Amino acid sequence: MGDYEVTKQQGIRLRRIALLFKPEGILIKIPEGVYFEDIPIDEKYRSATTGLLQRIHTIYKGIYQKFGQSGLDLIREVSETYGKEIAERGKKRVKPDDVKSAGLFLIRVFEMINCQGEVTELSDDKMVIRLFKCPYPFDDPKLCEAHTTMEKTLIESLGENLSYKITESIPSGGRFCEHVISLKKGA
Repeated sequence: MGDYEVTKQQGIRLRRIALLFKPEGILIKIPEGVYFEDIPIDEKYRSATTGLLQRIHTIYKGIYQKFGQSGLDLIREVSETYGKEIAERGKKRVKPDDVKSAGLFLIRVFEMINCQGEVTELSDDKMVIRLFKCPYPFDDPKLCEAHTTMEKTLIESLGENLSYKITESIPSGGRFCEHVISLKKGA
């Protein structure tokens, strides 16, 4: 059984610990006498998220390979719809046309998919968020652009005077992905 082989005593202890932290109990009931070590929730989340993001990348690649430009248009359309949905929820927390508030909301979205980065610039009219690794991991700038329609739609739906663009991206050969949220000129 390799990595999942645990003695009966360890298994009983691990299941007791799991029951203490998961009032609903073990998610998948296994036969009596079969034991394995439970993975900590943060490791499960990180692993599941990474796997799902890789799956999105693979699905997008397949759509693009099979349908070409029409596939990219479909990815953009779906991403735009999702961006609008997130923006509707975000409007309860974000001040309209407020760069900092919108940027912090976007950071929350990025953190949900395990992005690591930093804010490299922040003023009343501009926020620059730099991510050090593509979480998906895209290697085609066209797929990246189609997918990040979600972020663009999200930010621009949070205020008619807000603008979003990516000034550098890993799929385009950049060292990082740089997301810029700003107020439109004259706002």
